[in-house]
Amino acid sequence: MNIKARINARKILLVYYYEQYFFLMAGKNQAAITDIDKIRKIVANPGDDLEENVDLAQVFKDGYYGDFDREIVYIIENYFEKFETSEIDFEYIKELGPRFSESIDPVRKLVDIYAATFGYDSMDLMDRVLFILWYVEYTHLDTPKEVVLNEMVELAKRYGDESSPKLLNGIGHKIFEGLEK
Repeated sequence: MNIKARINARKILLVYYYEQYFFLMAGKNQAAITDIDKIRKIVANPGDDLEENVDLAQVFKDGYYGDFDREIVYIIENYFEKFETSEIDFEYIKELGPRFSESIDPVRKLVDIYAATFGYDSMDLMDRVLFILWYVEYTHLDTPKEVVLNEMVELAKRYGDESSPKLLNGIGHKIFEGLEK
């Protein structure tokens, strides 16, 4: 395994999962949908042929394209263009990327069990996404728990807020202990 390619693939999936979670949340917020539709109409140029009956909730549900491969290509081309193809573990992305949606509820349940003072739904979006990413990698690739947790803490240091690494590490250890029982 190329470690650098795996780390880069984790970053790509982190962006993909974050975007998917954002769209999932936005699609459930009618006020946000109404505001976005208003903005869409305001910024349109005179003569633009705007579709009047765009179902923004469905657009959010589908993500950018509603197609996993196209979304990953979009993310790589727009955010990670500096990566060479050989520097990305595409098998990792292909294996774990589509498992996002199916992992939300199990992760929510685990965090709610082991977080003493708050619930999963009150956590920062990035922290939720990091929990999902480590859960998916651990359960589907059998990556050792120490490796998964270390990588997620490192991502939390870089992309989360200042409390994210401690939160992920503390609750992550408790979840692993629970999963091992």
